[in-house]
Amino acid sequence: ITSCAGCYRAFKRDYPRLGATLEFDVIHISQFLRDLLRKGNFTPRKTDGSMKVTWHDPCHLGRGCGEYDAPRDVFQQLGIHLIEMENTRNNSWCCGAGGGVRAAFSEWSLETSARRIDEAKRTNASTLVSGCPFCKRNLSDSSDDSIEILDLSELVDRLT
Repeated sequence: ITSCAGCYRAFKRDYPRLGATLEFDVIHISQFLRDLLRKGNFTPRKTDGSMKVTWHDPCHLGRGCGEYDAPRDVFQQLGIHLIEMENTRNNSWCCGAGGGVRAAFSEWSLETSARRIDEAKRTNASTLVSGCPFCKRNLSDSSDDSIEILDLSELVDRLT
């Protein structure tokens, strides 16, 4: 289980392409939480639908591995009102942190994440949620604190 979208992609797609044989399943935390909720292995407090969040699709989780539905299923099972941004799923705007971009092009990286923050604010959601610690960090570094930024596991933790 990994909470990092980049690590998920590396284990799920990159290492096998390089010839590595993994003797274990690899799942992202969004898939794990979705499955736990479906099976009733834990029962978080459901919200009344008044909690409004928007979801940032991490590049490595979405475009890299095709996983778009697991986090959205978690929101639905928790009774959270998801307000999609203009650019979602395979058209999601990058946070600017992945692939070494933040290290190599710091200023551009923060400009990119600021654009994503602006898009999130236009939804009028109170919270921007992602499933990648690099996304969370870069988005947080660009935020003016007018929208809360959480990792999916942090959000679920609050509701349990």
